[in-house]
Parts: sequence; C-alpha cells; structure tokens
Amino acid sequence: MTESYRSDLDLGRAGGVPRIPWYQAEMRTRASVTLLALALFATGCSIANPTSSEVSLQYGNGPFDSRNFVECENDLDFSDVNDDHYYYPAGQRDFTFGEGDGIDSAPLTSTTQDSQEIKVTGTVKFTLNTDCAAFTDPGGKKWPGGKLQMFHELIAYKYDAAPDDGGEQMKPGWTSLLRNYVGAALDRATDNEALKYPWQKLYTDAASKAQWEKDVLTQLPATLKTLTLGVELITINSVLLQKPSIQPALVQGLTDKQAAELRSQAAEVDKQAAANFPGGIAGYQQYQQQQAVNEAIKSGKVQVLPVPQGSPIIVQPK
Repeated sequence: MTESYRSDLDLGRAGGVPRIPWYQAEMRTRASVTLLALALFATGCSIANPTSSEVSLQYGNGPFDSRNFVECENDLDFSDVNDDHYYYPAGQRDFTFGEGDGIDSAPLTSTTQDSQEIKVTGTVKFTLNTDCAAFTDPGGKKWPGGKLQMFHELIAYKYDAAPDDGGEQMKPGWTSLLRNYVGAALDRATDNEALKYPWQKLYTDAASKAQWEKDVLTQLPATLKTLTLGVELITINSVLLQKPSIQPALVQGLTDKQAAELRSQAAEVDKQAAANFPGGIAGYQQYQQQQAVNEAIKSGKVQVLPVPQGSPIIVQPK
C-alpha cells in the first residue's frame, strides 16, 4: 500500500473527511478539462460544411462584429458561433416551365409574326456564377467575395433563397428568384424571336422551330444581364423549347385545311386516272360504278337473284 493511499485511510479513521486516491483525482481532472473543452467548442464556434456541389458564404454576425462578408467556403471550416453561412449550388441546374407538378414556372406566352398567341414550354439549363475572386462591378462597387457575393447581397438575400446548412434543399424563395430573373429574361427572348415567324412555321416546320430555339439561346444571356447590372451572375448553358401550343381554333382550321388538301389530291388522282383509262372519262365512270356494285355484293349489302338469259337484271338492296 502506498504512503498516499495509507494517509487517506488514516484520515478517514481519524474522523476527518476521506480523500479519494490521487490517481482517481487526476483522471477526474482530465475528464473535466475534456468536457470543458468540448463545451467551449460547441458554444464557441459555428461550422461551415458545404458538400461537393455547394459553395457557402460566411458573414460575421457577432455582438462585436459588423455584419460584413468574411469569406467563401468550399470545405469544412470553423468560425464564430454567431456567424451566418449561406449555401449556393455549384454546377448545372434546371429551370423548367410548363404544366404539372414540380415545375418552376407556368408556360410562357408569345405572339407570332401573324399576331397569333402561342404557349411555350421547355427547360433552361444554367449555372450559378460561384466565382469568389474579388472584382469591381460596372457601377464601381468592390466585391471582395466576387460575383457570388454580389448575387447573394443584391438578389438572393432579398428572396431568402439560400439554406443555412449544407446538403439541404434550396428554400422556396429560390424558385421565385428563378421566375423573376431567368423566367422574365426567357419570356422577353421568346417574345422577340417568335415575332420573326408565322405560327405555322413554329408549329409544323421543324427547321424553323429549331432556328427559333437557337435564336432564343443566343439572346437570353444578354437579356438576363440587363437584370443583373450588366454582370453575368447566372450562366445560360442551353435552351430546350417544346413544340408550341396553339389556339384550338387554329388546330381545327389546320385539320380542316389538311382534310381539304387530301380531298383535292384524291380528286386530282381520279381525274388523271380517268383521262388515261380506256374509253376515257365515260369508260372510267362505268368502271367505277361496276366496282361499287361488286363491293356492295361482296359485303352483302345487295342481293343478286339468278334470272333467265336475256332478261333484265334488277338489283335490290336488302
């Protein structure tokens, strides 16, 4: 028995307050220090943890801090407990417009060269500009956090679009933001380009529809930049426009026209066949009549009765 442990026992026998062994006291001290460190860690900092498909922005927000941009974060990072983090997507995203659930926007409407309204649906693929290199915008304002900081402070923050933790879905304000920027610019671009075509070209001619789609893609980035102070904060990658929808009256008119064209073509075929038939048009008409009788007999629509040779034939329908 060690001297230290013996003195502890003696103290207990003497009526004093017993002491725990020295090695137990040391273990408890170490455990207390560890718990204290963990508590300070938990209450003394916040953690930025963006995924591989995200970039986060850190803003100071402590009791002794001014609310200013701190830095862009691509990896795990520890900061003041009161600091805020905003997470934005890195990589390509979709803006969809059309009918149904899960769509970012309702269909767009455009007017064609011949003053007909068409309904436009499709998808725009885009990438948020997450460049964090410091730059000065056309108005002379400096952005130490680059174009992503500009996008956050001038646009996204007003819509409450970004989540404050990594790996989460964008907030509902993100969809509103896309409608008011990508959607608004797209609406203008499709309107401008649709005026170059009559509705039938966009509805029935694949080459015209493809050119219209290409023209919208060419115009869209410049149109979008007019909404973001002349800076490309959102990069447009591609535009896919579906076959436009037209008014029901136009659909019916097109159907009637096609039917009339088919009837006209059939009549022209009959006319040419009659002209070349032995006996001319009269011979062709007699042939057609005989074919009709034969078809009626075959289908059972008329009944043929045998008669003596030389007698007239009377055909009666059933």
